[in-house]
Amino acid sequence: MSSNKSVYGYTGRVLHVDLTRQKVSTEDLDMETAHKFVGGMGVATKVLYDEVGPGVEPLGADNVLIFSTGPLSGTAAPCAGRYEVTAKSPLTGILGSGNTGGVWGVELKRAGYDAVIVRGASARPVYVWIDNGKAELRRADTLWGKDNFETSDSLRQGLGEKPDHEIRVMSIGPAGENLVRFADITNEYYHVQGRCGLGAVMGSKKLKAIAVRGAFRQAQGGGQIPVAQPKEFQQAVREAIDAITQPWHPALKGAHRRFGRLGALPLAKGAQRQGSLPGKNFQTQALEGWAEKMGTETSLPYLAGPAGNCYRCPLSCYNMVEVREGKYAGLRIASGTFVAPIFEFGAKCGMVDLPAIWKAKEMCHRLGLDLVSAASAIAFAQELYQRGLVSRNEAEAELSWGNEDAILGMLDRIAYRRGLGDILAEGIVRAAKKLGKGSEQYAYTVKGMEIFAPDPRATGKAWGMGYLDNPRGGDNIKTAHTHIGQQLPESVIREKFGMTVPEYDRAYVEALDIFPEVKKQIWGDPPRVDESTYQGKAALNKWLADLCSGLNSLIVCIFPTTFLGAIGPTHYAKLLSACTGEDVSAQELMKRGERVFNLQRMYNVRCGITRQDDHWPDHFYNDPLTEGPAKGRKLSRQEVDGVLSEYYRLRGWDEKTGAPTPAKLRELGLG
Repeated sequence: MSSNKSVYGYTGRVLHVDLTRQKVSTEDLDMETAHKFVGGMGVATKVLYDEVGPGVEPLGADNVLIFSTGPLSGTAAPCAGRYEVTAKSPLTGILGSGNTGGVWGVELKRAGYDAVIVRGASARPVYVWIDNGKAELRRADTLWGKDNFETSDSLRQGLGEKPDHEIRVMSIGPAGENLVRFADITNEYYHVQGRCGLGAVMGSKKLKAIAVRGAFRQAQGGGQIPVAQPKEFQQAVREAIDAITQPWHPALKGAHRRFGRLGALPLAKGAQRQGSLPGKNFQTQALEGWAEKMGTETSLPYLAGPAGNCYRCPLSCYNMVEVREGKYAGLRIASGTFVAPIFEFGAKCGMVDLPAIWKAKEMCHRLGLDLVSAASAIAFAQELYQRGLVSRNEAEAELSWGNEDAILGMLDRIAYRRGLGDILAEGIVRAAKKLGKGSEQYAYTVKGMEIFAPDPRATGKAWGMGYLDNPRGGDNIKTAHTHIGQQLPESVIREKFGMTVPEYDRAYVEALDIFPEVKKQIWGDPPRVDESTYQGKAALNKWLADLCSGLNSLIVCIFPTTFLGAIGPTHYAKLLSACTGEDVSAQELMKRGERVFNLQRMYNVRCGITRQDDHWPDHFYNDPLTEGPAKGRKLSRQEVDGVLSEYYRLRGWDEKTGAPTPAKLRELGLG
């Protein structure tokens, strides 16, 4: 690894894999591009923009698949164990982007590479073996057809893993091999780059897996990546960890431990209390037995301890759950306290049973299916079945709400493209066109990707708006997947914080690592925290999207920032500066995040995205909620249009088209 100060935080090398010619090669990382776009998602977006035009077929050989780390990857920085995957999405036809944790990205960095860029397509199944700076293509005929767990087991054993030096495997399952348009990519069994169908891109290239083993060394006391200013870096690390573990008020003490033990599971019951449960494909906000069966109390007997946690994470939110009796006895699955499968398979599909939900999650991990799109596709089919638009003969099962066997069976049929599963494997936009009979009105997507729960008609405005400005569509994980600005009940503020509401609002906003002028834009002066109105939300969503673009380029987990509100650009700028030796201010880091976000928008505009795509499906504007505390509520298209216009103005985008203006592009060095 180069000792040149300009490449501290980076290995300075990129691995190129040409599957058509069956060759691998290495070139130096362009450090000017690295500094301009940080790394991770930023550098990958630049490669995609430069090489993959609007006419490229996502499942064709000309699509480029990028696996990228960032300058903080593999260092002692908290939550710096992630890597980004980028390509043109076969599900949406626009930017496909997502990241995942574990240790695979760290191991890639330790093996001497900042990124792996895959081009072309192989005529037969292959995998890439990277062993401490050396890379080669190997045949994967015997791996093709195996699920992700079997693939990882086979490669780790076959490549000679040592007890004290693990081999990390990233792979696709049968869904990716069969080009399911929402197939995912899995590493280390339970860590998933889930959205956009990038597993199908791997499958189209006949790339089954990438196995990696880095250097077994002790750099700076822990096998970490060398940094430019070790003392300053360690101080910045301590400050960041202190901010995560020592919150601004005693009432929040231990929040990171609670999040680590239970994840976002408490939100399962909270969604029904809020009225945002996406029951039966967004038809109902209450499900029988939900409060009794989906709470944290119900899950506690299944907890079997931490498992599969990410590198350098003080939250440690991956927990193993184990089912010891009943139909699914013997089932063990990590990250069981994540709320996503509970919302998706539980609420959307009407399956109110934790072991059955965890079985669906395990099947998605093994088969390589994005659980959000998979559950959405099944819920879509269930609603068609309910309305008589799909028959039992067509479904090859009784697709009634909550029918565990039918739901789990459909996952298998989707992955192997059998029967109705073959149609659903195309994603619900294409499936609705194929099935016809007015089924399009029950297919709920943003920018062509199935939407993640909860129901936007009853959620906070910033949370909901994050779906609309997310470059990949379908969720808010790249933008406003956040509790920042969440409004607490007055009783909680008085009892737990010992404050009046105005006192709490002022103290809470003051504690956030957000620039003072931006705080005034968002909450006013004196500040007023209110998630039920669009006032200030355009400014908040712009801030969050730019910040998350920076974090996804560094690349670190967003949870300490977006969920805990503990650390922000000030901490990360200190970490980046000490890591690379380049003096980067918090303002400059935010500017780089904004640059990445705008480049992604430019890519999508080139692929045909307009202002009309930054909207919810008609259902959420036209149909009010039918029950629960938010009964009667629906979204206002006029209000959403108004906040979009405000958002575009803040961004320097054209209000009619939603495209970045030439002036904004020049300002960001993109023109």
